[in-house]
Amino acid sequence: MYVLFVGMAGSGKSSLTASFAEWMMEAMGATVGCVNLDPGCTYVPFKPDFDIRKLFTIGEIMESERLGPNGAMIRAAELMEKHLEEILNALSSLKAEHVLLDTPGQMEMFVFREAAPRIVEALGSIGRPIVVYVLDASLARRATDLIVASTLMVATQLRLGIPTITVLNKVDMLSEVALKKIETLISNPKAMEKAIIEEGLGAMTDLALGLWGIHGKVWKASSLILPVSAKTGYGMEALYDLCHEAFCVCGEL
Repeated sequence: MYVLFVGMAGSGKSSLTASFAEWMMEAMGATVGCVNLDPGCTYVPFKPDFDIRKLFTIGEIMESERLGPNGAMIRAAELMEKHLEEILNALSSLKAEHVLLDTPGQMEMFVFREAAPRIVEALGSIGRPIVVYVLDASLARRATDLIVASTLMVATQLRLGIPTITVLNKVDMLSEVALKKIETLISNPKAMEKAIIEEGLGAMTDLALGLWGIHGKVWKASSLILPVSAKTGYGMEALYDLCHEAFCVCGEL
């Protein structure tokens, strides 16, 4: 199984990759390979079995092609596609039951360029790819914040076209009351609608309710949003179960 961790910068993808890999090895006795696909990072909290930085880095691209940070990121996406066969060969050679792929911090460089769909398609030819879309819990304290934060998740799922699990990371930063509120909003459509209305957004209320109508259907079809914490290990077992359930005809996904 190939698990791609996708999400906005700062959502905790790298930390969750490391935490999930460690949990699977210790709790399940699984063999796990870790992959870094972010050419712009200077540090990852896991030992990569394959590291895109061996092929190129954002710094090298900026220097050699005289590009700024954004231009270098776009160029990196093109190079990732160019090196697709080499990347795929490296991944297929990993002797692991599960391969976790930490994707670029700037998710638009990965998801909305041709690199991600082609990598996902290629992974499908050698295994079973799944996306874990990571939301930052600190950016989802209100009903409308939660909807806004998950909008890119819907776009990502539509773009990549493979099973997607949405996780709310960093829940250790929330109080029990705040976490309970988020869990209620996620699991109770009526509570979400009521919370949106109570926020008093005026004309934007109808827009927020319309977006919720879309998100609510997606969440219902993907077991909603799973609270996790890369720091404490909270939710790792549930994430493991969902990853396997995604390919089971009897599962909710």
